[in-house]
Amino acid sequence: ETSRPQTNVSGVPVQAEEIAVRIPVQGPVVARNRAEITTRMMARVSALTADVGSRVRRGEVLIRLGTADIAANRAKAEAAVTMAEAARAEAARHADRMDTLLAQDVVPQVQRDQAHLMLTQAESQLAMAEASLREVETAGTYASIRAPFDGEVVSRYTDEGDVAAPGMPLLVVEEAGPREAKLSVPAEAVAGLAVGDTLQVTALGGRSAFAPVRVVAQGADPMSKTVEVRAVLPEDWPTGVSVTALVPAGITQAITIPTEAVVRRGQLTGVRVVTADGVALRWIRLGRTVADQDRVEVLSGLSAGDEIVL
Repeated sequence: ETSRPQTNVSGVPVQAEEIAVRIPVQGPVVARNRAEITTRMMARVSALTADVGSRVRRGEVLIRLGTADIAANRAKAEAAVTMAEAARAEAARHADRMDTLLAQDVVPQVQRDQAHLMLTQAESQLAMAEASLREVETAGTYASIRAPFDGEVVSRYTDEGDVAAPGMPLLVVEEAGPREAKLSVPAEAVAGLAVGDTLQVTALGGRSAFAPVRVVAQGADPMSKTVEVRAVLPEDWPTGVSVTALVPAGITQAITIPTEAVVRRGQLTGVRVVTADGVALRWIRLGRTVADQDRVEVLSGLSAGDEIVL
């Protein structure tokens, strides 16, 4: 497409220049801390005090498990401790009598030693009974499952009446506070990143933020050859959604033009170029947008020295 011949048309010459390369890296939005709530004991869920969307505080009871078995085991353990204490007391009195009789040369040394051996055994039995009681008491604390931090319940895998088993997830809680973009950055691009740098992060809906880098992992994944990078996002960004971050990847030589010079015809992009006969529309292929300069890279269709009309 060529316009009518014009004379004395002036244009802006284009030339190659150094631009900062930024590569798009996708990743999910995550909470800084995320906990799968499980139990260490098998028991029936007797009460469920939180559901998906519930705001919880650290230490708040989320799930209560049935404690009938625990109560029975505690009664047995307490009875065993009582019996062991009585046996130990009797063994101590018998050992004292043997000490007295040995001093009076009434009983032989071996009988006195046997009494002290029985005392040692009674003390061991008492220690074992007390340990069993502590174990039962500890198990009792597992019956009330509490929130590990302030946050929100984002998943639920159990209902009242279900049987909970060790290792089986019951709830998932995400910590309240800033969200993070969890990015897998190519290892060759990480050299230009440091904690405190800022990345432009965009969500699918068009929302964007400048996110400071909080973590740059020291090692790369041997399979993907990527390094985990985490950048801090506002608290109200929902977890699980995908975002795209523009990560600096060095400097390169490229031809760029002002964004305002681009002419669009459907899916085609072009620019008006000054020719000997006037101004002609030339189709071009665009590349990356140059950060903070309102310019765009031209991959093909223009050469250094061409003049364009803005």
